[in-house]
Amino acid sequence: MRKQHTFRLCVKRNQNNLCLDYKEKPNRKVGLFVFQYVPHYLTSMESAAAYIDQFLAYLIAERGYSSKTAVAYKKELERWSSYLQGEAGTSLLAAQKVHVKRYIVWRNKQGIAPRSINRTLSCIRSFYKWTIREALMSENPGQGIRSMKTAKKVVMSVPAADLKALVNDPDLFTADFEGKRDQLLLLLLYGLGLRRAEVISLTPAHFDWSRKLVRVIGKRNKERQIPMPALLEEYYIRYIDLRDQLPQRHDPMLLLTAKGKKLYDNLVYNRVIYYLKRTTSVVDKNPHALRHSYATHLLNAGVDINTVKELLGHESLSSTQVYTTSSFEELIKVYNQTHPKGS
Repeated sequence: MRKQHTFRLCVKRNQNNLCLDYKEKPNRKVGLFVFQYVPHYLTSMESAAAYIDQFLAYLIAERGYSSKTAVAYKKELERWSSYLQGEAGTSLLAAQKVHVKRYIVWRNKQGIAPRSINRTLSCIRSFYKWTIREALMSENPGQGIRSMKTAKKVVMSVPAADLKALVNDPDLFTADFEGKRDQLLLLLLYGLGLRRAEVISLTPAHFDWSRKLVRVIGKRNKERQIPMPALLEEYYIRYIDLRDQLPQRHDPMLLLTAKGKKLYDNLVYNRVIYYLKRTTSVVDKNPHALRHSYATHLLNAGVDINTVKELLGHESLSSTQVYTTSSFEELIKVYNQTHPKGS
């Protein structure tokens, strides 16, 4: 008897054509489809695409990955599948460890950064871990392969003195709606240490003014609460007063465009660069630089690294330890300036 494999039914797709709703248990209305793995009439590339889509549906529905993360995984796996077909002469489910090793070498010769190659390797490992879970394969060809060594990146934070211009410089922001919105945007990014996607998704309901806390929905829909700076309320009220006067306000999000619509990634990125160019000389001028500064300044002030980890929404402490390098540099600077034996 031929072995059968059960695929869960995807019942909804988003704009990226990725399955969003994943039925975990059979019921009378939906049920489960049972295939002989993938229909035999599909080509190798078509069957690979089908397996990749099944994997992405699993990531979104069961692992809580965002659609953007799923799109990134899809690109990596499609590139990997294309390599197996064109360079290795094999299929996605017939890949072996030697193919993964050769793929890493091949990508390295193309000039791809080690950090990007490691991200690809992580994606491959995750995919084949899923195939084992679904009884499609018995071994993970990506398991046991070492990640490439990467240079330690020193996080460059914006000096606190430069960031004071966000509230002290009267000429930095205009007095109209967009000026007050941009000022609140930068204060939220720095004052709460938010990611770009997190600040875009904030609504007025996320602010608990009685407890002085902001509820933030981070990666994989994980929720955390962040204490808000004392000065935030003043700039929040100024912005809300102008926001309520917009002739059209179709979106419930806190930060809106002049047309009353939700902010988008490029707008946030460009506005942050615009203002940082006028306030600081540091090399890294982007929304994440404000998040870096938030973490670094907390650590420099003596806040415990585990507390900073929770405030940033990091899963692993190693992600937060990146900021200790710049904090150590600050410690050396203070030592040299103040200690009798300092140079």
